[in-house]
Amino acid sequence: MKKVCFFSGDITRIGGTERVSALIANALAKQGNYQILFLSLVEQEKDPFFVLEDGIERYALGTRWINPGPGYLKLIPRLRRFLKRHEIDVIIDIDIVLDVLSLPAARDLGTRIISWEHFNYEYEMESLYRRYILKYSVKRTDHIITLTEGDKRAYIEKLGRDNAISTIYNPMQELSCEEEPEKENWLITVGRLIHRKGMDFLAEVARRVLPDNPNWKWLVVGDGEEQTFLEEFIEKNRLEDQLILTGRTEDVFAYLKKAKIYVMTSRIEGLPMCLLEAKAFQLPSVSFDIPTGPNEIIEDDVNGYLIKAFDCEDMAQKLNMLMKNDNLRKQFSEQAQNNMWKFQMESIMSNWNTVLEALLG
Repeated sequence: MKKVCFFSGDITRIGGTERVSALIANALAKQGNYQILFLSLVEQEKDPFFVLEDGIERYALGTRWINPGPGYLKLIPRLRRFLKRHEIDVIIDIDIVLDVLSLPAARDLGTRIISWEHFNYEYEMESLYRRYILKYSVKRTDHIITLTEGDKRAYIEKLGRDNAISTIYNPMQELSCEEEPEKENWLITVGRLIHRKGMDFLAEVARRVLPDNPNWKWLVVGDGEEQTFLEEFIEKNRLEDQLILTGRTEDVFAYLKKAKIYVMTSRIEGLPMCLLEAKAFQLPSVSFDIPTGPNEIIEDDVNGYLIKAFDCEDMAQKLNMLMKNDNLRKQFSEQAQNNMWKFQMESIMSNWNTVLEALLG
């Protein structure tokens, strides 16, 4: 049986990248066509936050986190030994940064390399080291997978990668049929509380929208380095009863199923899992129209709103409209699952199998 190894920074972390990686790995394992392994640079927790199938073997290259840079050099021979010992046929790099390890480690071993982009071209170009790694790896990996058609076009037009490149969306979560819970007057945002997720924009929009809607709450589900900033903001603006930090939770769906509107204030995304989950729960979604992601999920003024990037005033105005208009929310909710087929697991796995079959013959 051919061996397919997912290569991660740390599969025990909580985040959209780890969540979708676990979903795809589990789906491939269930098919029974490949032996699936998971390799991390390091595992900082005992167990993955997102459960992996029992048959998936897990490994780590080290015990301490190493930031990208010269420290990566000592990992290359470790990775090469791993690939040889386990006779890996395909390694899937869950971040283009890992290509800088896989490419030299796999040289002359016959291991095929898939570079799985989880951000987008613009994000990669903003960082000097990521830009150099991308320009190094884009011509050398065996296949590139982007999360959006927009990002695929950027790779073709700006990087010249015009073959062995595919767009494969993140899968929308499959939901079990159960009784519809009673909805609450909740806005909801799910994700890590970090700068990239636009917590400062979220705070600004909350300052504008919550005082005018005292019967609404905004739940922010997750944790991260900007939690202190948000706690201080809440106290300063006396929003303790409205802007609620739930912390990290294993049951995000318990909040999503009771919410009425999803809000995303990110500066940058690949294809955001949070918007796909909102779509699955038929939530109207409001997001900044950043370069990739939201505009392939949200249809503006049909099932949500795409806001000019970082226009907090316009976002607050659109949220006010939705919060005050039950009929508009109902109309958007009924259209939330437009084009959902392309985000369903069956379609996603068909695309993954096509890529793997082309590489493995």
